[in-house]
Amino acid sequence: MLLPQWLSVSKLNTKAIGRRFVVFVALSAGLSSLPAEAGSGAYVPYSGIVHGTEGTDPVMISVVNETGIPLVCEAALAHWYSDDLGRISPGEELTFTLWHDQKTGVFNLMNATNVRMPVEALWCANQAGRTRLTLPIASGKAEAALRYSCHAGDEAGLSCEAAGG
Repeated sequence: MLLPQWLSVSKLNTKAIGRRFVVFVALSAGLSSLPAEAGSGAYVPYSGIVHGTEGTDPVMISVVNETGIPLVCEAALAHWYSDDLGRISPGEELTFTLWHDQKTGVFNLMNATNVRMPVEALWCANQAGRTRLTLPIASGKAEAALRYSCHAGDEAGLSCEAAGG
């Protein structure tokens, strides 16, 4: 016998219970192991994507390279993306615009399709090292301009400090 005694159904028990009921239970057990169907309806892509700059304020960012070698700057964006902001020759300045959401404090970089890309960090690097540019992430009104000055020191390597707005 393949099944334990308590699970087996004898012919005598089958007549008492009824064959239809036994078939119903057997089919029900088989159907309950099928995968559940996901919600029906049309596919809806992620709806948290925000287009445009409505409700945000522009913040002009400038980075001055006061080192003797070229500097490369990038934005670390949400969801493991990054965007190249530009290469700065010695003595030159890189400028770009971020969009600040006063409600959330988030700074956004707009992509080619006008989608807000939340900025997690700004980085600049060269042979002297790599450093993070501190963004004042806070709700409320942000400064209209942020200026960073990057220096290469013997002890500290590369550093970029906010020079005021």
